[in-house]
Amino acid sequence: MDTTDVRIQVLETDVAVLNIRTEENRAMTSAMFEALNDLRTVTADLRTEVTGLRTEVTGLRTEVTGLRTVTDGLRKGQDELQSSVAELRQGQDELRSGVAELRQGQDELRSSVAELRMTTVALRIGQDELRGDVASVKRSAGNLESSMKRAEGDVADLKAGHIELRHLVAGLIK
Repeated sequence: MDTTDVRIQVLETDVAVLNIRTEENRAMTSAMFEALNDLRTVTADLRTEVTGLRTEVTGLRTEVTGLRTVTDGLRKGQDELQSSVAELRQGQDELRSGVAELRQGQDELRSSVAELRMTTVALRIGQDELRGDVASVKRSAGNLESSMKRAEGDVADLKAGHIELRHLVAGLIK
């Protein structure tokens, strides 16, 4: 064998190795694209969950507004009861009947205030849970974003390696 035959065999071996590496790179690139698609799906799911949580927060805000309206109504009722007490003091007969009515109104107010306190506690618990869920979603989104950046860096490295291999093959062919 002369040097030309040896060179041809070396080039053929190098081309075969490069073909194998190219196939491996294609398989790896395909797997990376699949992983990216999975990440996009997870991101879309997370966005859907965040939208749902925002809807729930809006509902809770509406409930809080309703509770404020009820509280304002209770305050107005209390003011009206106080003015009734002042009028009932004008006469003893009117006072006795007014006292009975006020006692009944006070009991209703106390039960309403107790209900409002329980509702307020439940709303605070719900808000704390939502805050925890939002923080969890933010962490997940951050992790997902950093994973996507790493994957993009890996794809760029593969492209650079592929270009370098082309240059090597071109240099060997020359």
